[in-house]
Amino acid sequence: MKKNILVVISILVLTACSGEIDLDKKEKKELTFNQLSSELKEIYRTQFSTKSDSIDYYVYSLDKNFELTHYWTGINKQFLTKGFNHHFVINKKEFKLGANQGDPFILSNKKLYYTTELNLSEFNYKKAKFIEIDLTAYIK
Repeated sequence: MKKNILVVISILVLTACSGEIDLDKKEKKELTFNQLSSELKEIYRTQFSTKSDSIDYYVYSLDKNFELTHYWTGINKQFLTKGFNHHFVINKKEFKLGANQGDPFILSNKKLYYTTELNLSEFNYKKAKFIEIDLTAYIK
């Protein structure tokens, strides 16, 4: 019994110490294309080449003092798994976002933007839903 408790405590400590901020648990603001700034509209209306098996994502930082990088984790690039997540690093601060979010991912005015459309194109960008997450409390 003591071993089981020790294992559970170890797992909880390791999970808590990961240092990543879970963006799925943060407040999100849903926006339409018309509610986006002109800079964001320009990026989202761009035609991006998309391949069905691509592991590359478009990531932009419009904030001059913040570098935004992205990587993803998952078992296999062809199959989305429970462990699939988007990971972002903004000036060494780490964030995590669950699967099935569309790119490009954009940092602007300390807010992260993305779309719920997995294949954003000229046919659907004006109808797409966009998500804004304010990161002001986490990045300085």
